[in-house]
This record gives sequence, C-alpha cells and structure tokens, in this order.
Amino acid sequence: TVTYNGKDVTSQAEIFSTSSTMEFDGNVFRPVNTGSASFVAEYEGKESNTVIVNIVNSKPQVDSRYDRHVCVMEFTGAWCINCPEGYDKMMGVLSKPSMAKYKENIHICAFHSDLEGTDTLAIPATQDVFKLFDGLAYPSFATDLRESGVLTSEGISLFQPSIMASFNDCPAHCGVAVSSTLNPDGTEAEVTARVMSEKTSDYRVVILVVQDRIKGWQKTPMFSEGQSDYNHSHVVRKVVTSYTGTFTGEKLTDDGRIAAGSEASKTWTVDIDSRWVLENTEIYAIVLDKDGYVNNMNVCHIDGGDSGYDLK
Repeated sequence: TVTYNGKDVTSQAEIFSTSSTMEFDGNVFRPVNTGSASFVAEYEGKESNTVIVNIVNSKPQVDSRYDRHVCVMEFTGAWCINCPEGYDKMMGVLSKPSMAKYKENIHICAFHSDLEGTDTLAIPATQDVFKLFDGLAYPSFATDLRESGVLTSEGISLFQPSIMASFNDCPAHCGVAVSSTLNPDGTEAEVTARVMSEKTSDYRVVILVVQDRIKGWQKTPMFSEGQSDYNHSHVVRKVVTSYTGTFTGEKLTDDGRIAAGSEASKTWTVDIDSRWVLENTEIYAIVLDKDGYVNNMNVCHIDGGDSGYDLK
C-alpha cells in the first residue's frame, strides 16, 4: 500500500523492486528466495524511502544431501492453436534472472492429447494424467503433480510460485539415479532407476521416454491451418512403467517402502520405436512420495546415459 499525506494512492503510484529476490504483479509481491528484498514507490514525481523486507521460510525444512529436481508436465496438442503461446509463456518465466540458479534442475515433459484426431505425438497416458487435475484446459501445466494451472495470461502467474514452492517448501528426502544402455542392434534399451532414501517412506517410480526437437504439424495463431515444421519440445513418447489410470508408478520393493539409508533399484526393458530420434531422446526417472507428489527425479540420455546421484 502506498500512502501520501494520509491518503491511499496505491492505484496511482508506481512500485519498483530494487531487489532480484522479489517478483511482483501489480501491487502484489511474491518472494522467490529467502533473504532481504527492497523496493520504492513513486507518486507525482516524489519517491518514497527504500523499504526493506526480510524474507524467511517458516515451514520446517529437511536438510537433504541430494539436489532437488522439479518435474513440470505440460498438457498440449498439435490441434491447439493457443498451445505454442502457452509454451512460450513458460519459457519466458524460466528465462527470468531470478530463475537462473533453478533452471537446470527443472525438467519439462509435454503430454500431447489427440482431441481432434490430428496429433501424431499423442499417447493414451495423456488423458489419464490430465484427469488428475480439476478445471484444466489446453494448454496447462502441473508442477510435481502438486500444483497446476492453465497457461493463459492469467494462469501463468501461478507457474513460477508453483516451482518455487517445490524448491523451497517440498525438499527432497531421496536421491535418484538413472541409467540407460542400448543393445547392439539398437532395438531395446535397458533402463535402471536407483533410489536412495534419507527416511523410511513409501515410493513409486515413473519412467518416461522424452524426445526433444521434433519437427511436425502444429496450429498456431500465425498459421491457423497448421505449420508443418513446428518444433515440438520435450515430448513424452512413452510411459514405460505400468499404470492403471491413476499414474501411480511402480514399486521398487515388494511393499514400495525403502528404509532410511537404504537403496532400491529396478530395471525395465524399453522397445525402441523407429520414429524416435535417439540423439534427442532422454529417460526421465520420477519418484513419487506416498501422497502421489514428485519428491525428486533425474534424467539421462537413452543411449549410454548415467546420471548418478546428484549430490549438493
């Protein structure tokens, strides 16, 4: 709130952040990091004193030795004329200076739907994942299967806060390592996921095959009849793990529980689709906690990749 001579002039004033730890929309400020933040207001050519706010995280924190990786699921379709703009809005948020130190640990995977029978990149699992969230339309996002929103001019304001909530309020309590090896004739990949737990807990693992930079048809505002060489990014080509319509993943132990300080692993054989361009294809290993949210994940290349555990 900005006041001048006892009068509320917030709607007429301009507020400027002088700290990179603040993001604001209008007069609403949202911290993206702990620490100090500062800002000033201007009204009729007059400038306020600098106001300093100390930002702390009041939620209990777990001191994990593993880096936190965040999964962003994008729901899109080649038939959707607004979907390219939704992706661009996400990229705009991730390109902000305040997101620089997080960007490498944010992994996007695009689930294509086929509502109009024209999207060759669609997979059956898309609708099973999409229906986990109420009130979504295309394009939309879901961060760590916890927070979701529509990628419109209004809905995009939820995107960055959802990511910061994962990093700041939902720390990892497990580490994830994933490796993949092709057989000699390139028709199969052996994918192994390992999970080391820092506390005794129940886990499920979801394995995705994700291909980047796929040229194909897409409706866009500029090409309403479709653009044939559109660049589709981070497309989910296959859900390797079994699911029953609830996207719960697979257990690594008989009961799904991993004891504190213990490691569990599992290997899957993935049939290689001849349409996949393997040099642009990765394996996503996503670990869900007992509530069905993403606790941590890791990524490796499908051809000889081995991420190892990502230690701080």
